Amino acid sequence: MMAMAALNDAMIPIEDLSQVFSDMTPLPQNDGSDRVCVIQYPTAFALAYNYMRAIWQSKEMSQRALKLTATCAKLNPANYTVWHYRRQCLKDLGLASNEDAVRQDLALAAALGGPNPKNYQIWYHRRALLETHGVKELFCRLELDYIKDVLREDAKNYHAWSYRQWILEAVDDEELWKEEMDFASTLIDEDIRNNSAWNQRWFVVHRGKQDGKPLSMNEARLEADFAIDKGISVDPYNESSCRYLLSILKEQLLEGEHDLAKKLVEEHEAKVSNLRLAFEKTNQDPGKCVNLTATWIDLLEMMGDKESLQKAVSLAKGQATEHDRIRTKYWLFRAKQLQNGIDE
Repeated sequence: MMAMAALNDAMIPIEDLSQVFSDMTPLPQNDGSDRVCVIQYPTAFALAYNYMRAIWQSKEMSQRALKLTATCAKLNPANYTVWHYRRQCLKDLGLASNEDAVRQDLALAAALGGPNPKNYQIWYHRRALLETHGVKELFCRLELDYIKDVLREDAKNYHAWSYRQWILEAVDDEELWKEEMDFASTLIDEDIRNNSAWNQRWFVVHRGKQDGKPLSMNEARLEADFAIDKGISVDPYNESSCRYLLSILKEQLLEGEHDLAKKLVEEHEAKVSNLRLAFEKTNQDPGKCVNLTATWIDLLEMMGDKESLQKAVSLAKGQATEHDRIRTKYWLFRAKQLQNGIDE
């Protein structure tokens, strides 16, 4: 309700446009003489944008121009030129650094963003406002709460996650990073297959990878254990947790201390192997759990010794001929790739 009130206060009603812009001549859209067809815009839409084009032509930066951008943005929230001109007006009027004005514009963007949660222009407008004003603690908390509400409606909204990550990196506060880890963990508990939440956990534990350094060995072990205890052991068919485990371990092999990384891989290969044994104890074929088997193959490949690679080849062939025949060519390719590792 507050967001809609902010939108209404920021706009010029369509019926008032002619009076407010009585000194201007509306500028109709010019599609040229050889246009294929004429788009029949609604009367209100055409009138608002005719005045908007007149404003653009005159380069007027005023309160009424600012309000007209809100009117036009409501009619077409995806019009990037309108949003850009709005920010120019805010800057020219000295409002871009005004806390109350920024708060009001964030509320306006929220009002328009409600029915348009994946509109890039609206999300970028929020970011641009804070890039100019600065992501102070007050706005940081407000925005993280706003994004949380959006994610309750759609936990995989890419624009919301991208904006959330930008805020966290811009503020770079250790307390916020810890809170975000709790937030990502909660989302994983609620929906273990929420790949966006797993991605966010990776982002947070690496602090956005700002320094380019891999996790410490202790951090990597905690994350690998989390992937198994809170992910794979709960739902071995879930690819998100499998990918997370493999990524943590591969990072250590590539960028960490190699000998310690090898031991870490061996530890978690044994844990995945034990999970497969749990299938056999209940008279289930573990090979039918494709993601778990694929994870085991990758772990065996990381171990790199001849016995492990031979086992991986056998598993890959089993996937190709029996358990995952829709990807037969892929698994035969993997088997050949693994065999090459043995033959070298």
